[in-house]
Amino acid sequence: MNLDEALEAVAGGDAGALKLVYEEMRSIVYALALSIVRNKPAAEDILQETFVRVYEKAGTYRAGSNPKAWIVTIARNLAYDVLRRESKSRSGEIQEVMCTAGDSIEQRLALTDALFQLEVMERQIVVMHVVAGLKHHEISTQLGIPAGTVRWKYRQSLSRLADMMGGDHDEEGTAHVRAKR
Repeated sequence: MNLDEALEAVAGGDAGALKLVYEEMRSIVYALALSIVRNKPAAEDILQETFVRVYEKAGTYRAGSNPKAWIVTIARNLAYDVLRRESKSRSGEIQEVMCTAGDSIEQRLALTDALFQLEVMERQIVVMHVVAGLKHHEISTQLGIPAGTVRWKYRQSLSRLADMMGGDHDEEGTAHVRAKR
C-alpha cells in the first residue's frame, strides 16, 4: 500500500493504515521538527501531534497530491506553532538530526552541529530535500519562496556545511562533506 492509498484508508478510520504512514514518515517528520525547534522533547511532541492531525485531517487530503509534502506541511506548521508559543531563545544543544548507517557517531554529531549553524530556512531546505526527499519546487511551495531561491540556498548550504566539516568542492562546485578528524 502506498502513501496515497494509506491516507485514503486512514480517512476511512483504518488505524492499521495510520501505522503504515507513521512507519514511513516518522523519521522525516522528526528530523524536520528537530531542525526547526532544536529541542528533542518538543520535536517528539510535534512528531506525535503530526500523526494525530494526519488521522483527524486525512479526509481533507486530495488523492494524487504529494502525500509526503502534505504531512511535512502539517509537521512544519506545528513546529512553528511551538516556536511562536515559546518566545524565549533556545540553547544550542547538539541533537542527532540525520542518521545514516555508514557514518560514525562523531561524523553524525559534527554534521548535526554544522546543520544548527545554518540559518533556520537553510536548515529546513536541506532537511526537506535530503531527509524528506522533496523536490526543490515542492519545497518552494511549502516555504513560499521561489524555486530558484530554494536551489541557490540549498547549494549555498551544502557548500557551507562542507566548509564547516572540512569537506571539499569539485570542479562544478559540488560540496563533498567529510568530518574533520
